[in-house]
Amino acid sequence: MIFVFLLCYALLGWKFGNWKEFYSYYPTLLFFIIGDLLSQFLLYDYSMWEFQTVTAFGDHINLNHTIISLCKMAVQYTATIAIFIGKLPSSFQGKVAWIMLWTGIYGVGEGLSHVLGMMTYHNGWHFGWDILFNIMMFTVLIVHHKSPIIGWIISFPIIFFLWLYFDVPYSALK
Repeated sequence: MIFVFLLCYALLGWKFGNWKEFYSYYPTLLFFIIGDLLSQFLLYDYSMWEFQTVTAFGDHINLNHTIISLCKMAVQYTATIAIFIGKLPSSFQGKVAWIMLWTGIYGVGEGLSHVLGMMTYHNGWHFGWDILFNIMMFTVLIVHHKSPIIGWIISFPIIFFLWLYFDVPYSALK
């Protein structure tokens, strides 16, 4: 099932992504991927959510959380950045609407993943946190695209807040 989701992102990215300008927002794609890799690394033993297969096909090819996450980073995040940043409106109201649209797109995907058993929540995380996180994430992606240093600076207090709020134990680190 995860491959169906990824195929949809690949097709939408191919159709709607602004690939001519891709190199101008490639750093924001790397920022997006680094953020997810960092959370995967830091929360290895204290996950907020986990991906799993729901089909025999996924089990047969040994898909696990890590492989699914890496596939999402390569396909979903690339397509997302090519469309989200590539078609970013110029007005403030347009940007707010764009953030809400993409929060909805990610929310539907994450909600379906949870309902279908492809994603489970842990350690106090739930769908509401997904929505709030997506609003923050898409906002910070815009900031990073316009000013990478500011994007990084904004990210650290957010990480610190989430770390404290979800009471991530120091022992979860390796």
